[in-house]
Formats: sequence, C-alpha cells, structure tokens
Amino acid sequence: MKSLFIEKNKEFIGRSYELKKLADIDKTKKASIVVMYGRRRIGKTELLEQAFRDRNIVKFEGIEGLDEKQQLERVMSQLSLYVNEPLPPQDQIKNWGDFFQLLATYTATGKWTIYFEELQWLANYKTDMISDLKYAWDNFFKKNPELLLLLCGSAPSFMIDKVVHSKALYNRSQYEISLKEFTILEAKEFLKGKSNKEVFDAYLTVGGIPEYLKWVNKESSLFLGLCNNSFAADSFFSNEYKRIFTSHLAENKYYKEIIEQLSKKNFLSRSEIAKSVGIESGGTLSSLLNDLEGCGFIEKYHPFNRDSGTRLSRYTILDNYLYYYFKFIKPIERSIKEGVYNHNPKGAIKTDSYYKWLGLSFERWCRKYHYVIAKILGFSGVHYQSGSFFNKATNQQQKGFQVDLVFERADHVLTICEIKYLQSKVTSSVIEEFERKLSLFPNEKNKTIHKVLICPEGADQALLNKGYFDHVITFDDLMDARNWRG
Repeated sequence: MKSLFIEKNKEFIGRSYELKKLADIDKTKKASIVVMYGRRRIGKTELLEQAFRDRNIVKFEGIEGLDEKQQLERVMSQLSLYVNEPLPPQDQIKNWGDFFQLLATYTATGKWTIYFEELQWLANYKTDMISDLKYAWDNFFKKNPELLLLLCGSAPSFMIDKVVHSKALYNRSQYEISLKEFTILEAKEFLKGKSNKEVFDAYLTVGGIPEYLKWVNKESSLFLGLCNNSFAADSFFSNEYKRIFTSHLAENKYYKEIIEQLSKKNFLSRSEIAKSVGIESGGTLSSLLNDLEGCGFIEKYHPFNRDSGTRLSRYTILDNYLYYYFKFIKPIERSIKEGVYNHNPKGAIKTDSYYKWLGLSFERWCRKYHYVIAKILGFSGVHYQSGSFFNKATNQQQKGFQVDLVFERADHVLTICEIKYLQSKVTSSVIEEFERKLSLFPNEKNKTIHKVLICPEGADQALLNKGYFDHVITFDDLMDARNWRG
C-alpha cells in the first residue's frame, strides 16, 4: 500500500513542545492513539503531517454535511488511492466496523500512521463510529506495535466528550493534545524581520493563528497587510467570519448567536446569555459554552478572589479576530462588499480608534499570559491567584470599574498591575488614575501592595524619576525568551 507523501516544510516554525511530545510517542514502539483538537486555522494538520512525515501516513478526511453512507463512500475512495489492488464492492462495506477491519489488513505490519481528520464530521457527531473504532483497536490495530492512530477534530466538545472521555475509548486514547495559538515569540519568528511593535499589533488584532498571520504578512508592513486583506471586497478577513460558522461550528445555530450577543457587550453572565439567545441555562448551554471556550473563541472569567462558580463570573469574546471583526469589519460590511475601500483600504479604519482598541486587546493578553508576567516579576515560584478585580460594590460606585490584572500571592503580597498599550511612553498622569483604582480596591488582609506598570513602549523619565511603580514591564521583557521558559 502506498502512503501519503509529505514534503518537508522548511518554513515550519514553533510548536517545539508539541513536536517533542509527538516524537516521544513515536519512540515508544507501542501502538498508540493521539487525540488532537483545536479551532480551525490553528495548524493541526501541518503539525501532525510534519511530525510524522517520515512514517507511512494514510489520511482520511471527513466532509461536513455528509451522512454515514456518503462518508464511508468517500473514505473507501481515499483508500483506493493508497492500494494497488481491487477493493471489495461498496455494498460489502456497510458500516465503519467493516471499513476498519479492511483497513487493518493493510496496516497489520510496518510503521503506519492512520490519520482521521475532522473526526466529528466522519462520525456525524455520533458515537457509533467511535464504538466500532474501539473494537477495531482492541482486535486489530493495536497488535501492530509500530502503528499510530491519529484522531483529529475541530469540535473540542465532541473530541473530549465522545472520544477522550468516551466509555468506548476510555484509557485507550493514551495521548491528548489541545492545540493552542502561537505564543507571541512564535509569532515573532513567523513574522521574520518585523519589529516587536508590529508583531504585537498584528497578534493583538488577529491572534496567534498561523493562517491569519500569514495573511497580514503579505505586504511591506503588517498594518497595510491587515487593511488590504480586511477592507477590500471579498478580502480574506472580511469573509473569514462566515467560514467559521459555516464549517467549524455549523451543527448548532446557538454558537453564532452566543458570539453575536457577546459582541454587543463587553461581557455577559451565564443567565444573560441564556436569556439573550432564548435557551435554558442547563446542560445544553454548558456544552455550547464549553465548546466555544475549547476553541478559544470565548473565555469565562471571574474576580481573582472568587472561584469559578461565583455568580459574578462573566463570559467575553477571547478570540482576537472575532473582536476585530465586530469592531471594524461588520459595521462597514456593506461598503466593503460594494468595493468602497478597494483603492484605499487603510481609509476604512480610524487609527485613533484602532490603537485605543488595541489597548483593550492587550489587557486580555496580559490576563491570559499571567504566568509570563509572574516570571518577569520574579515570583513565579510563589503560589498565586490571578485575574481581574470587580465586585458589586465597585460596580455600583463606578460603572465599568475593573482592575485588569491582580496577583494575590501566598507571600502576603498583592501585585496590582496597571496596563497601558500606548504609541508613546507613559507619563506621570497615570499615577492619579492608578490611585483612584487603589482607593476602590479592598485590602482587608492588609497585604503589601506591589505596584506594577505594564507598558510596552516604557515610561518617560519623569515618571521613572518619581519611583512610584515598583516595576515597569516593557516590550524587551515581554519578548525575552527566558521569561517564557518553565
């Protein structure tokens, strides 16, 4: 049987942790299952194919919307391209069990990798295929110690609930990888030669999604690449939102409705989401929210000093591209389609508004990568809780009040961060604003306050001379590889 030829990608960067993990799996000399999931465009296929390109790979792809019979017909057609002998008539392959048993005859010996891509579509979001796979694994596939079974999908709830945690494959899916976006360092490597400022602007706008970064890197500057591929008619980013919800999360209309409700507000509680989309606040809603969280589209966050079950918990859009789309593309979508900005895409975006918006995106970035900030500040070895701060009292005193990032540390210290993503150095005027926040911040345990300013462009000399902040974090700190190591 022939295998899939994968050419070495000389431009492949990053993913060092995942590549090492996959290489270690390959060295076990034991039949293994790898379950990988993550949102579309995240780079799952490229990672798996590059990691195992030296093995014999046979790949079967699911297509959205096909029923079981059609999916089986398609994988049989794919199998026929790999083998050099007649296959059984189609009517003899009546179910997945028949297909797996046939496939096992070709992969009984040798270094084979059986790769099922978009598993949720192959299985039609049902467990029947997984049950048949369990039988085939126990009775056929695992008898070949050099065989790897790759189960890959872009619907996290299906991959976790129906594959990883299923009774059928319980304790059989030895390796699980949830693939996330590039870190800022990987994005820097991907966007070769670009300044730290350009890289951060791009990352805060479209996130660390390899495919997205590829599109913004098509021009002499990342901002020009962003505009040309956002505001010209039929441009990539103007159409990407539709692609997300016609292929990635198509099986339930509530995915899109939840995202669109969240786009209208900075945040919503669980009960507010349920009410706004017209769905009961029960298990179905939990599954929808978990899937959106698993894809990295939304996040649930709560005050740093409360647990996740608090009624103060909020949901917000986490995906940078979605935030960008709703802020800058959707309001002028009709004009974009009509080609109004074709000759001057940069004219579609007001830079003042854009840079102010980048500040909000940077605040989310800092909360997400709190462990890097803790490393920079030198207390990563101390147990801490981190997050934003807000409560009912501060909400009543000042609507929208929030301290963006707080670390409550086990060494009796509260590290409170002021986050500024400006186009110039921060001036002394920040002190008054920070003092106002401190006046509303409760410190019942009388912990030591550690004041930190996070401002990529740095602080001006007058502010530094005052010595008000205990630590100032800049681009140099955030892009220092030493601060990203465990």
